[in-house]
Amino acid sequence: MTFQTAVKPLKAMALALSLSAPLPVMAQPVAELIDRCAATARDFYGTPSARVNMRYNGARVDGTETIGGEIYVSGRPYIACAFAAGNLAQTEFFIDGRDNSSFLASASTGAGETDTVRVRFDAGSTGAELSGHLAPGATRRYVLGARDGQFLYVRVAPWSGSLEYQIFNPDNSFLLDRVSARQEYRGQLWQSGDHVVEVINRTNSTITYNVVFGVD
Repeated sequence: MTFQTAVKPLKAMALALSLSAPLPVMAQPVAELIDRCAATARDFYGTPSARVNMRYNGARVDGTETIGGEIYVSGRPYIACAFAAGNLAQTEFFIDGRDNSSFLASASTGAGETDTVRVRFDAGSTGAELSGHLAPGATRRYVLGARDGQFLYVRVAPWSGSLEYQIFNPDNSFLLDRVSARQEYRGQLWQSGDHVVEVINRTNSTITYNVVFGVD
């Protein structure tokens, strides 16, 4: 009798605790978190095709989601990423234990913001491939120098979702009106100077993408 009397209050207490405890934050799709962490690492090293081995390391007590793994560049550094609870905003980026989270500000835009990236080709190359993230309503302006008579090639490839882009001549007139990323561009230039390719996200989701430029 004494044993049964002691157990009942414990069961009642456990039930009360479970009812009062906050529900866990729903985790984001693991595959998308891994893709975003890998994209940040590739952006940092400027190696869009580098092999990676990323894995989900679980959620912290505050609900922050964590990813870790290696990128196969010189030294094969260990990458660690963290994402805010309940959304896909990356909040931390570490390389071999060193905090490189400041890189995140230059690798992605905030909602509705516009930023600018100068495109530089490697010596002897006529093209470049970059990757990045665009928040909802954000725009990224890619600036690249080219000459009258050269041919410009542009391809915007979102990993998922849809993006648009448009191209401006050095005098700010349109070289190409806004089109879907499904449409590639190749055409001859008639002005010399800085041409601007604006990549635009008009969706309600952050979109990861690659963009390819060629001038010859």
